[in-house]
Amino acid sequence: MERNRKREQKSEYVAAIIFNLIFLYIVNNLLNWHVYFVLNTFNEVLWIINLSVIAAIIGNFILLLYSPERFKHVMKIILNIFAFIAVYFVYTVFPFNFYNSFYNWAFSILLILAMIGIFIAIIVEIYLLITGKPKLTGN
Repeated sequence: MERNRKREQKSEYVAAIIFNLIFLYIVNNLLNWHVYFVLNTFNEVLWIINLSVIAAIIGNFILLLYSPERFKHVMKIILNIFAFIAVYFVYTVFPFNFYNSFYNWAFSILLILAMIGIFIAIIVEIYLLITGKPKLTGN
């Protein structure tokens, strides 16, 4: 049972690395593809998005090789902080114009919800780190 769980975790790390590599390619080409709702101000946030995604790739690669529980929680806290900062920058610069005020408003709300979700994930990982639990369970 333990062996299957470790195999699942490793496949999650590999999937996260692949997803982040694809995401990195996409965000670095959005302006080249002339996506109508992405403004040139996207360049102002691209560096922090790249930093966050590269940190996630490196972090997941490290976890693929070495993932004791406490270390895993620390790594997830660090990666979530990078993600929070990236989403915050995107929210404050808001390099999008959907040419519809409702869509602009809705996307702003989604970014706020993402920041709230990431903040909660940071708190949960801190709790798990302090208590030494591997994950939250209903039991």
